[in-house]
Amino acid sequence: MNPPPTPKVSRARVCAMFLFAAVAGAALSDAAPKPNIVVILSDDAGYNEFSLNGSKTIQTPRIDSIARSGVRFTNGYVSGTVCSPSRAGLLTGRYQQRFGHEFNIPPAYSETNGLPLSETLLPAVLKPAGYRTIALGKWHLGYAPKFHPMERGFTDYYGFLQGSRSYFPLPNPTRLNRLLLDREPVAKEEFDYMTDHLAAKTSEYITKHKAEPFFIYLAFNATHGPSHATKADLEKAGGNRIKAMTLALDRAVGTVLDSLKQNGIIENTLVFFINDNGGATGHNNAPLRGHKGQTWEGGIRIPFAVQWPAAIPAGKTSDSPVIALDIFPTAMAAAGIEKSPGKPLDGVNLLPYLTGRSGSLPNRPLFWKSGSAWAIRDGDMILVGGNTDQKNTQPALFDLAKDISESSDLAATRPEEVKRLQAIYQTWAATHQPTPWRGRGQNDESDEGDGENPPAKKPAAKRKAKQDA
Repeated sequence: MNPPPTPKVSRARVCAMFLFAAVAGAALSDAAPKPNIVVILSDDAGYNEFSLNGSKTIQTPRIDSIARSGVRFTNGYVSGTVCSPSRAGLLTGRYQQRFGHEFNIPPAYSETNGLPLSETLLPAVLKPAGYRTIALGKWHLGYAPKFHPMERGFTDYYGFLQGSRSYFPLPNPTRLNRLLLDREPVAKEEFDYMTDHLAAKTSEYITKHKAEPFFIYLAFNATHGPSHATKADLEKAGGNRIKAMTLALDRAVGTVLDSLKQNGIIENTLVFFINDNGGATGHNNAPLRGHKGQTWEGGIRIPFAVQWPAAIPAGKTSDSPVIALDIFPTAMAAAGIEKSPGKPLDGVNLLPYLTGRSGSLPNRPLFWKSGSAWAIRDGDMILVGGNTDQKNTQPALFDLAKDISESSDLAATRPEEVKRLQAIYQTWAATHQPTPWRGRGQNDESDEGDGENPPAKKPAAKRKAKQDA
């Protein structure tokens, strides 16, 4: 798989990089201008539905441009196999199992189900450092007022709380899937298509707050179900709805990048692009095995691209494993914050590696767990167990440097490696807290609603029988 071509470096960019080098250290000096930070999150897309990952059928030039302008990680991961846990890990910088957020929050209003208030989120760390902290799009971290984005460190919010909703205006939205401007429902939904709408709103925030450092968390619901697409995009995609939704996603990312450039701040903006979990069933995860909700590579490996023109050299491709948990400490370091006031972070600061001050990332194991399914990666080796489609109950061992598709199980020939990785995994698992809610299966997609309304309730008799059990 060939990396995107290295672009020519402009004189302005060279000057900006020299300026950064003059002030960079473990953290930026107080005299240096604080960078803007933008995290763009897509939803449920397949690994092979982005041309930066080698797709031949779906071209995503604007997303690819982030990799061309910075670094593409071929071994990028998220900490969760489904939407809500993945977001909880990203925004806390901690494995979500540590605070009992292993499963999707069910799509029903609850005063208790939500990302625990004992956890400190990235915006709550950036805000005291002078950042405007703006969240847009899908939240999926709790429905009660105390879980609202603006109670968790964000100064502004435009989006919806549920795990999925229509891409078109809803005449009668529920309190879970309605659009909110800050804390108030939007009186009437008036837009053409949600993906484009979120990008346009993001551009408005960029223009309004370009004079102050900002952190933007833009969580698209694209390309999560329902499979809604515009007529024009469907025509471009030859009737393929996933392709049409991805074309819209790429266009929307371009709108955000264009806004940064037009407002003269793209050079000093740190941009991350990732997907929230592996591609859902029906999406193209080739050459990876498995899909969303599983701990095969197809459920956890995602596109991962980073740019910061003033600080990060362009056009690098890295095979070093990274995880969405790393975004928290990396953003914190870029903002000049030496230590989070919250609990210990599980991610690492990528800046020394991204900027070339360090040639390698720290060696550390990476972990995943979703119900009975689990995995641990250490170096190139990954040990996977508990997925419902595994043919036996024993964990399987793979060398990802040689076998990205996880097709040749090495467990029988390397029993000592299996034993070593199992021991490391079990030590990590001992740190977990129970999740007060529980998903209905390995793949928790059913807990996100149908995109229009919450799932239908079970008949009263069945609900009572379950309660009495």
